[in-house]
Amino acid sequence: MKAYRPATSVFAIAIASAACLPQAAMAQSSDEEQATTETRADQGKTAEGILVVGKRESGYTSDTQSGATFGEQSIFDTPFSVTTIPQEVLLDQQVRALGDIARNDPSTTVSTPPGFNDTVNLRGFNLDNSTSYRREGLIFQNQVQSPFENKAAVEIIKGPASVRYGFTPPGGVINYVLKRPTDTPYRFVQAFGDSFGSVGVHADVGGRFSDTVGYRINAVAAQEATFVEGVAGPRYMISALFEWRPTDRLTIDVEGEYQYRELEQQANLSIGDFADDVTPQQRRALIESFDRTTFLGQEWGTYPTSNFVGSIGARYEISEKWTVQARAQQMRLERDQQAAGIAFGTLQANGDFEQDIFFDADQVRDPFSAEIFVTGQFDTLGITHDIAFGGAISRNPLRFSLGGDCCLVAGASNIFNPVALPRPPVNETPDVDAIRFNQDALFVSDLITITDEFKLFGALRWSRQENLDRFNDAETLETTYEDNDFVPNVGVLYTPTERLTFYASFAEGVTQGEQIPIEAANFGTEAFLPPAATSQIEAGVKAEIFTGAILTAAYFDISQPLATFDADDIFGYLGDQVHRGLEVTLNGEVAPGLRLIAGGLYLDAQIDNPNDPVLDGKRPSGVPEYQINLFADYEVAAVPGLALNGGVFLTGERFADELNTFTIDGYVRVDLGVRYAFDLGDQRLTARVNVRNVTDENFVEGTAFGSFLFGAPRAAFFSLAAEF
Repeated sequence: MKAYRPATSVFAIAIASAACLPQAAMAQSSDEEQATTETRADQGKTAEGILVVGKRESGYTSDTQSGATFGEQSIFDTPFSVTTIPQEVLLDQQVRALGDIARNDPSTTVSTPPGFNDTVNLRGFNLDNSTSYRREGLIFQNQVQSPFENKAAVEIIKGPASVRYGFTPPGGVINYVLKRPTDTPYRFVQAFGDSFGSVGVHADVGGRFSDTVGYRINAVAAQEATFVEGVAGPRYMISALFEWRPTDRLTIDVEGEYQYRELEQQANLSIGDFADDVTPQQRRALIESFDRTTFLGQEWGTYPTSNFVGSIGARYEISEKWTVQARAQQMRLERDQQAAGIAFGTLQANGDFEQDIFFDADQVRDPFSAEIFVTGQFDTLGITHDIAFGGAISRNPLRFSLGGDCCLVAGASNIFNPVALPRPPVNETPDVDAIRFNQDALFVSDLITITDEFKLFGALRWSRQENLDRFNDAETLETTYEDNDFVPNVGVLYTPTERLTFYASFAEGVTQGEQIPIEAANFGTEAFLPPAATSQIEAGVKAEIFTGAILTAAYFDISQPLATFDADDIFGYLGDQVHRGLEVTLNGEVAPGLRLIAGGLYLDAQIDNPNDPVLDGKRPSGVPEYQINLFADYEVAAVPGLALNGGVFLTGERFADELNTFTIDGYVRVDLGVRYAFDLGDQRLTARVNVRNVTDENFVEGTAFGSFLFGAPRAAFFSLAAEF
């Protein structure tokens, strides 16, 4: 069964065939990939009281990335857009969740359901929980909030990434980079909290047991609280990474991360909740008058989640120019979901609704993924090839109960005056491997240096994808999709100077078909739509306009089949979804003591379906026309140790549905903060206070899964940290 392909695919294949380039990704040396101990002053940073422990953890930008190619590579040799957010930004912004990070890139929008996990939209396309989130390049099942205390950086790879990761949506991929051992002893302790009621402590220690064995350990104990009254609970996390260098050429690391988190789950308002006779004006009135801090769920509607993920990796330098790298990762996510929600089509104009329950206990997500690849360099007739080739496998089962109760009515309630209701009797049945995504892949890539200024990039991936599920009368595990696919990525780079690159690229991809919603008429007949082919053309420039500050600008044109409802409420592919846009970012130190994270996006997104005049030309739901982000951090020279910061985040209006009948207003969020490093005896301390949404703007932040997910009201986040 072939992937569903949009009309642009024929043109895409023609370009890829004509290119016929060797393929690749350029890997840097082993020493560059390991964390090194260096002060912020060594990086040109002047704030006092901060000890930088690794190159991926320092600064407000990075000129390397590891999530978009095979091995670490300069962004100036990468013919597509990548944003790297180092750990120093996570500290200064007091990041607690994925949504806090995503706001730093104008191409992202985030949906944050209180008590649940964040989901991200990139360049107007929703990411897939099973394929689009990565950890050191391997699968991170995004049905749990990732901890950030043990992350050195977060990489946002934009555009189709199927050459690197196989079946993924065309918007991009989020990749988490782990903290590594330090060469000298490192100790960090931080107490933190917020005005919602959260409190916690985080410890981070690193160093070496010997010249050959290093370690990095992080631990967190916290009581979390959200802006929704009653949505709160504990969080515990511990992680450890041990690195062994038995020889100068061989490095082996073993690591693991465990987290437990339990909160109630908020019942979200969504486009499908409204009764048929509620007019658009009444729907808008309900959204605007609803108090976002009101808990619409039930105390028994909790979401306890435990998650372990561990991996083993190795790197061997075959010779001065050739290296082999491998990593295998196993994840096990266990969760009980007994969410109290709003029954489909029951929300009335006065706020009355029927409360229902989605009950499915003991769900398990335990993906295994691994890859091995060789990187190296050779010359042919004066032309240099930086080449990578290898293979990857993934086994990604979703385990849950087919007999779990969905949508049992608990009773009547009201969004303005919620009613405490008993949990209805539920039918708890054994869990099974209900869905499996299996993939095997081979890949090759090549960065071809023709002259000092002119380079070509090419990559090709072969993937065999098999999807199995039990959504049939016999409830037996049967193959519902199986196919082999080749996806190309070609590009050209012109680098007149070492820190200036002009580039253009073309990429094809394949995305896993969307999950069929509960309200669809074809729900239950199959779990997912078949995979669909995607494509992107991108052209841009990357320039280090100041030492340590990088400007990027890119134009992109992405096409993907549109998954939506037809007139009979059948969920399927109806035409194409075409996104054309221009994004600009500037990250880093632009003047002594002044660092910026700034960006803007203009996105022209529309549905292309001439056979359906009702949809043709409409704007896809949840996609803003423009976004702007600006975060500035200024170290006050007159007061040593003092820094002031602030942010402005603007999102334009969006539509809640493909028919463009329901508009969601745009918003502007303003943040302010202060950081102060001072001595207490012989110990250096750093205090931070960040106030988010200073103007207390009431807005809808995200629209994932058709929901209206509100942004948090004004809140203060604070911490006190010691590094030694």
